[in-house]
Amino acid sequence: MNEIDTTRERLLAGALTCVRSKGLTATTSRDIAAASGVNLAGITYHFGSKDALIAEALLSAVRRWLAPARAVLAAGGDAATRATATVAALTASLDEAREWLPVYLEALVHARHHDALGAALGDLRSELHGLLAADIEQFQARGALPAWVQPPVMASLLVAMADGIAVHVALDPHADHRAVTAHALQLLLAAAP
Repeated sequence: MNEIDTTRERLLAGALTCVRSKGLTATTSRDIAAASGVNLAGITYHFGSKDALIAEALLSAVRRWLAPARAVLAAGGDAATRATATVAALTASLDEAREWLPVYLEALVHARHHDALGAALGDLRSELHGLLAADIEQFQARGALPAWVQPPVMASLLVAMADGIAVHVALDPHADHRAVTAHALQLLLAAAP
C-alpha cells in the first residue's frame, strides 16, 4: 500500500469514527482531519469534499457488512437453502454492525440533502434491489415462488423489511433481531408452492 492509499484509508477510518461518535451533521472536516491525523487539505485532495468522504466511508462499511449475504445470493443452489443462508449471513452482519445502525439510519435520513451520500446509498440500494429481483425471478422460473409474486415489488419489500428490522434494532437495544428475521424467513418460505 502506498502513502496515498494509506492516507485515504486513514481519512475513511477517521470519518467513520467521527460520524459514529458525533453524528453525521455534527461531524466537521476538522474533526475528521484530527481523528485521522491528516492535514485538513487532505480531505479535498483525496475526496473533493467532506460529504464525498463521508459517503464513501459509509458506503464501504455497508458494503462490507452486506458482502457475505451478497456472496450467498450470487451462489447457486436450492432456493430455500439460499434464502436461509442469506438470512443467516444478514443476521451475523447485523450483529457486527449493531452499534453502527444509528449512523446508517441517520445517513438514510440525510441522503436527500447530501448529493454524494444520496448517490452512493442510491447506487447500493439499486444494486441490492437488482440482485434480489433477479434471484426472485430465478426462484419463480423454477416454480419455487407463486406466479402472483412480482420480483421487483418483492425485492422492494425485502429491502424495506431489512430497513425496518434495522430501525427496530437501533431503537431497542434488547430487540431480538434473530427471532424477527427467523419469522420473516418463515413467512417468505410459506409463500412458496
